[in-house]
Amino acid sequence: MQKKSKKKVKRHIKWKTFFLFLGVVFLFSLVGYFFFQLHVQNIYIIGNNIVKDYEIIEVSGLKEYPKMYKYSTRTLEKNIASLDLVANVKVKKNLFGKVTIQVEEARVLFYNRNNSTYVLSNGAETIEGEYPGVPFLINYVTSNIYERLIKELATIKPESLALISEIEYARSMSGDIVLDDTRFLLRMNDGNEVYINLVNIDRLDLYAISYTTLEEKGTLYLDSDNGSVLFQKFES
Repeated sequence: MQKKSKKKVKRHIKWKTFFLFLGVVFLFSLVGYFFFQLHVQNIYIIGNNIVKDYEIIEVSGLKEYPKMYKYSTRTLEKNIASLDLVANVKVKKNLFGKVTIQVEEARVLFYNRNNSTYVLSNGAETIEGEYPGVPFLINYVTSNIYERLIKELATIKPESLALISEIEYARSMSGDIVLDDTRFLLRMNDGNEVYINLVNIDRLDLYAISYTTLEEKGTLYLDSDNGSVLFQKFES
């Protein structure tokens, strides 16, 4: 009986693939080392009009131009979002030390005389800064209506809001019965007065087109549910 001879299998090392693998590992290691040694080189801030660049840089932690890896983009965004006037922020970093900060600011809606704060479109309040031209809320508003007021005014065009001088909470009453608890009296910069409720708040965007050219001054009633507009001129 003949013994079966075992065949020797030669294993060929694919040197080309091996060196390619080493090259890729070396390249990634080099890039990683470069990144961990790289400091922030440039900071670009986009979208801010009220918040100053230096405020954003200071609160972000980038003032001293630290190493790129020190703060993640999420941490930078969280730091910048702590500013009252920042509604949204997006941070991007690249491998060349560039940090881009895209900011969306909250709008200043009105000044609340009751607690001496500026009220912002994101619901926050601030005592920092001065913002001329914003209307004044002159009396107390119940909390649920107050929250709705902020939400609805945030949908109004800035140029329409700038036409208002004072906001007064003025519920519609019939004796002791509340007919409409969302009604406000607006005193306009042009001398007119406007009654409006939160359901019809979007009609304020029509004011500049339709009512600033009135020959006589008076009171506009824009709170009607049927879409009609009543104008009553002031008594002499």
